Amino acid sequence: MAAIPTASTGDIAFLLIIFFMSTTKFDVKEGIKLVLPQAAEVESGKTQTLTLTEKEMTRIQILPDGQIALNREAPRYIESSELDVIIQQKVQINPDMIFKVITDRETKYSEMIRVVDRLKAAKIEKISLSTS
Repeated sequence: MAAIPTASTGDIAFLLIIFFMSTTKFDVKEGIKLVLPQAAEVESGKTQTLTLTEKEMTRIQILPDGQIALNREAPRYIESSELDVIIQQKVQINPDMIFKVITDRETKYSEMIRVVDRLKAAKIEKISLSTS
């Protein structure tokens, strides 16, 4: 009676496992790279309140439909190129401008990323992110 040799089956399985482990590419998801400032120290339970004017802070609110409202202006669709120009104008007015990006919970993640990418492309370091 003819028999199929199975002595090397374990070796072949082991080699296949090593092959697939060494050639598999794992998808690494990266978040947004931001440098966060040091936390403010609170002295004996006292909190500091800081009020900023429009000359010191630009408020960028992103609505669920993709419209953007700058400070107190009416919401409208703003292309990336126009957003770059607006950012440069704000930085010319005040080089230490703080940009506060407010996104609605229903807003597409890609819209917030687009705005933050434009700020980072303009080398803005003072960015505040929040959701409403």
